Amino acid sequence: MVAIKLHELSKSYQHPVINQLNLTIPDQQITALIGPSGSGKSTLLNMIAGLTTPDSGQISFDDQPIFDAATHFNQPPAQRHLAMVFQDFALWPHMTAQENIAFALEKHLTKPELVAQVNWALEQVSLIDYRQRYPHELSGGQQQRVALARAIATQPDLVLFDEALSALDPELRTRLQLEIRTLIHDHQLTAIFVTHDRQEALRMADHIVLLRAGQLVQAGTAAQLYQQPQSQFAASFMGTLNQIDAHQAIRPEHVVVSRPNITRPTYQGIVRSSTFMGDHFDTCVQVNNYDWHVKTELPYSPAPITLSINPHQILTY
Repeated sequence: MVAIKLHELSKSYQHPVINQLNLTIPDQQITALIGPSGSGKSTLLNMIAGLTTPDSGQISFDDQPIFDAATHFNQPPAQRHLAMVFQDFALWPHMTAQENIAFALEKHLTKPELVAQVNWALEQVSLIDYRQRYPHELSGGQQQRVALARAIATQPDLVLFDEALSALDPELRTRLQLEIRTLIHDHQLTAIFVTHDRQEALRMADHIVLLRAGQLVQAGTAAQLYQQPQSQFAASFMGTLNQIDAHQAIRPEHVVVSRPNITRPTYQGIVRSSTFMGDHFDTCVQVNNYDWHVKTELPYSPAPITLSINPHQILTY
């Protein structure tokens, strides 16, 4: 359990990557860091981990500074009681699953304690029967489970995930997202998850931090960022928008093809295309100067169309 506070945190290379960032990351929750490429997500994660040194500012864990530029204090990564899980798994190819997990523990535990801790970690990720297998004998999902078991085996206060699932196929990725979420909550850990995938963030995170050009755009629950965005950038980043005007928009799920005698607001448009998406057609309609997307059960041919919206779901920013 650890709550993280960032105060006036900055990091520059040729140009600012993180710019005077103030942020609180709650404990015992999964926080997703999202934003476009170059927004500073991985740099921020690495500064929290101690792998990158900030230029200025302060980082605190539970109100205890672990980095303070003003006093030149920088706690080494090994003393921050955290673990990291990477995209490429980072497993030793010449070691079995249990040896990969034991590697970080063997200097601190007796042999019986080591065996018990490794087996416990493997049981948490349902891989106890695979402990003697080498990484090349495991699937991608199983390798990532070993990496996760290695992370929790040290019993950290904080687990950091850097695009940890992006190399996996979509079905496996979805399954592991739910497994990781359950594991983090069951063990009351704090986790930070860097991802470029907003659906992954919506599915996994209790708390979402949206960054842009090294600055905080908005932070809150997934529902808050999706349903109550504070800017057009936040609104469009969190999901498809049907723009009404410069300051108002509505999500596709709140737009339907109008029926006779409907009392909701209506908009006139021209159908441009209907694309089959599996469980619906994505029907693109030009409304004034904007392209709207409507989820329809059947395809529509290019022709005039009347759409109605739920006025209570209009986003204003």
